[in-house]
Amino acid sequence: MYLSKLLLQNFRSYQNQLFEFDPKLNLILGPNGSGKTNILEAVFFLSSGKSFRSSSQSKLINWSSYFSSVRAKIIDNQKDTTEIEVRISKDPKLSTSSISRKFLIEKVVKTRKKYLGIIKNVVFQPEDIRLITGSPTRRRDFLDEIFFQTEWRYSSALSQYNRGLKHRNELLDQIKQNLASPNDLFYWDQVLIKNSKIIHDFRIAFVKSVNTFFSNHNDSQINTISINYRPSILNEDKLKNNYQIDLNRGYTQIGPHRDDFSLDNSIFGATDKNLAFWGSRGQQRLAVLALRLAQINFLEETYHDKPILLLDDIFSELDLEHQQLVVKVCQKYQTIFTSSEPDSINILGNAKIIQL
Repeated sequence: MYLSKLLLQNFRSYQNQLFEFDPKLNLILGPNGSGKTNILEAVFFLSSGKSFRSSSQSKLINWSSYFSSVRAKIIDNQKDTTEIEVRISKDPKLSTSSISRKFLIEKVVKTRKKYLGIIKNVVFQPEDIRLITGSPTRRRDFLDEIFFQTEWRYSSALSQYNRGLKHRNELLDQIKQNLASPNDLFYWDQVLIKNSKIIHDFRIAFVKSVNTFFSNHNDSQINTISINYRPSILNEDKLKNNYQIDLNRGYTQIGPHRDDFSLDNSIFGATDKNLAFWGSRGQQRLAVLALRLAQINFLEETYHDKPILLLDDIFSELDLEHQQLVVKVCQKYQTIFTSSEPDSINILGNAKIIQL
């Protein structure tokens, strides 16, 4: 499957713009601020109705409008063409940015459950270094991003879990003030227990796939890397044992919202292999690249479909050897690069050039 055409209406800086892509390599060239990343964001938006840059959907709508549409023609392995679209809109009469969202296949509105999985993306961006050096929230967002595109069950479980967590934390505060009974926690505890298992099952499956990919890789710098997942397991006994601590602090201490992981390297000492503390900048960049390559492998092996690769100005972050590794991998997939450097044409000599 590949993306043939992309029509943006009132999306970010684009009011009405059509782009056409090659089935393999594409290079979007333009100065900083010309809207290169907006195009990648739109392709990513098509997969799940979410952005990889902003949690606020209202920011995706061009400032002069109240709706936005991202529409595309995709062509599958049998050369059949399908039109897909994601629309968002806001009510101009409301001061709050209340956003409605619609998913369409061949101009017919579909539920998100039936829409997910049609198109899959993997994004490479310089900010990915924060997967190593940044907060646990950034790493949990990465895990969520993988399944938001493909698994309605995961997306639904996470939504229900977050809702249950909010209500449980509010109840803890009310219990502390003698405005509610501890027995009132039972329902929300069950919501957390049920949905945390679904979330952890998906996350663990991904981590196992990543570590297999790393250990089998023929690059000697990649096959020493591993992902060390530290899940915060939640069950009925742990909630009971933690009750007094949760009550004193006013929020729930355990669960998927406290998960974290690190990227470790076996060339370091056995006591601490975390690249966040012991890796050079170059080693950290390579580990992030390896993690994205493992994500590609996971999506392809799990769903038997090739994702579209979106690479946002990453060549400046890699040495020549690993630039060549990226280009070699990208030959197997439809890939959209962005760059502000005309010299990028020399790295991607056979790419279709889209000049902004």
